[in-house]
Amino acid sequence: QGAGLGAMAPLHVAVVVLGDVGRSPRMQYHAKSLADLSIGGEPSRVSLVGYLGEPCVPDVQEHPRIERFLFSPFTTTLPRAAFVLYAPVKVAVLLWRLAFILLLQIERPDVFLVQNPPSIPTLALVWLASRIYGAKFVIDWHNFGFTVLGQSKGNSHPFVRISRTYESFFARRADAHFSVTDAMRKWMLAEWGVEPRVLYDKAPHFFRETTVAERHGLFGRLADQLASATAALGGAGIGEGGTLFTDAKGKLRLDRPALVMSSTSWTEDEDFGMLLAAIADFDARMRDDPEFPKVLFVVTGKGPLKRFYEEKMSRMALQKTHVCTMWLEPRDYPLLLGSADLGVCLHTSTSGLDLPMKVVDMFGCGLPVCAVGFDCLSELVRHGENGMVFSFSTVLSDQMLALLRGVTGREGNAKLKKLREGVAGFERWQPNWQRHAAPVFQASRPPPAWYHHGLLLVMVALLAAVVVVIPLTAAI
Repeated sequence: QGAGLGAMAPLHVAVVVLGDVGRSPRMQYHAKSLADLSIGGEPSRVSLVGYLGEPCVPDVQEHPRIERFLFSPFTTTLPRAAFVLYAPVKVAVLLWRLAFILLLQIERPDVFLVQNPPSIPTLALVWLASRIYGAKFVIDWHNFGFTVLGQSKGNSHPFVRISRTYESFFARRADAHFSVTDAMRKWMLAEWGVEPRVLYDKAPHFFRETTVAERHGLFGRLADQLASATAALGGAGIGEGGTLFTDAKGKLRLDRPALVMSSTSWTEDEDFGMLLAAIADFDARMRDDPEFPKVLFVVTGKGPLKRFYEEKMSRMALQKTHVCTMWLEPRDYPLLLGSADLGVCLHTSTSGLDLPMKVVDMFGCGLPVCAVGFDCLSELVRHGENGMVFSFSTVLSDQMLALLRGVTGREGNAKLKKLREGVAGFERWQPNWQRHAAPVFQASRPPPAWYHHGLLLVMVALLAAVVVVIPLTAAI
């Protein structure tokens, strides 16, 4: 068989994520679109490579032409202070596990599509594999690894500069790129001399407004996770078969609370304290106003600071509002978003050049959002048209007061309705992908002259990667 995409054999793409594939929705959507792509009448095949973890969305789990190659992440019980000791072992283990799959386990792909960040050691190893196989090397830029590192080390740290050089080196050696914003495209062109195709995040078809019947079933399944909310918001009068939001007949309750959704990774780059401060101020200002319904704030996600903020929530003296955390199955997350009245996003970008995926999910469900402002957010959220932008907790409190007054009443809230109209018609993932991404995979590329399967070349390449990457990672 010829090694290029011009061959009549089905296109085979390896989609690589050095992270939990189940928590990488964009790469899952890439995999689904690629598996549905037909070239010359032949359906494509996808090898999805990444960490074991959360389950993938059903469209990926059930697809007959997506094969998953998942491996366990490196774990240790050693304290963070001992990082310099176990970092070399971690990098060596990850290199071996990823290399084993890319070079020995999967069939030779025509294209490698790799997520960035993480950058180390992913870009180096995938680039080597692509050159060995004569495959196309495509990077999907979600953000930059050096800006993520700079958040903890400081932008002037020498290893941040080394990380930036590392990323720029492999950026110039890729055959194609995608970026998540036009601002990122302009930055990469100006700084590194490469110009990605802009592929905005868009919600797939299963993000939509939830029907009343679906809400009834959903809140019934989530009854245990909603127990604290039911007790706090006076749900003692719920009859048998009813929920906090629906009655026993499956209809929306007239006295149901408003539902505000937020999703977070519980890391330091999201100031969750800002939301808690806004909720406290909002509760104090609306608790005696009969025009406001009770309000339930649901926060989804996993992360290192979750327990810290849950303890803060438990100490809040709220009267007409309640905050609870949840972790949802992939099928239920879109249903809960589609049941909400308002979304809140606390995402801020380390580079100022990427956009929050959670807002894309909310827009897919027709849900307006209040979002923390930062550079390039206007490429997604237009203040006063499809959402509101804030920088301080007091401003967020003001926005919630304006948007939630009377929201569950018969007339609803006029301002919120206007924002919903601005969200309506938000483009979906597949047509956007077909227009901007598909041509990259349909274009052919002949293999380099030194295409070779030799085990010696593989081992030399891996050894070189280990020698270069381990000292850098250990020092970081």
